[in-house]
Amino acid sequence: MEFGLAFSFPFKDPDWMKKILIIGLVSLIPIVGPFVLMGWILKITKNVIDHNPNALPDLEFGADLKHGFMMLVIGFAYSLPLSIFGGIFAAITAFIDPNSSSGGGILLALIACFTIFALVYGILLAFLLPAAYGNYAAKDSLGAAFKIGELFGLIKAAPVAYLMVILGSIIGGFIASLGIIACIVGVIFTAVYGSAISGHLYGQAYNKAIESRRF
Repeated sequence: MEFGLAFSFPFKDPDWMKKILIIGLVSLIPIVGPFVLMGWILKITKNVIDHNPNALPDLEFGADLKHGFMMLVIGFAYSLPLSIFGGIFAAITAFIDPNSSSGGGILLALIACFTIFALVYGILLAFLLPAAYGNYAAKDSLGAAFKIGELFGLIKAAPVAYLMVILGSIIGGFIASLGIIACIVGVIFTAVYGSAISGHLYGQAYNKAIESRRF
């Protein structure tokens, strides 16, 4: 896996500045803009999976919007258990008096249980979502993102690669935040660039997993 390539690949495209500026401006469109950006990121993942040397794609508004919405569906579906568990936790704790003799202990125990669950599930999601996005991009099928057995198979085949995806995404998020220093124009460039890093790593991790499963 070429970790550094995820950070340098955009600049190999002679039109990188124009492409990033266009998608950055489009991403500012209320409601639909972020979906378009997400779909564009997934197209980077697909290009990497297909070993397309020109990994930085052009904007295709309709297609990118569609795939971005699908990414939202995937992310929402996988985060739903945490939301449900949190809702149940909130409902139960609403009926507990923390000032009563037993209420305080029960409340602390529930908080500990929810914290542990949220931590474990959050770590699981950090590995599972990149695998789901990669499988969806490779097969262009929403169902592929929910084939849990396949996803765990990908992660098991290349755990270090998916760990590098998590690390790269954290670094990309930090880079995206640096754009605030340069005001609006800086945010446009760094936000798109940080997202592109994640998209490239999704594709690399998928390819590494598929390659590892062949041996």
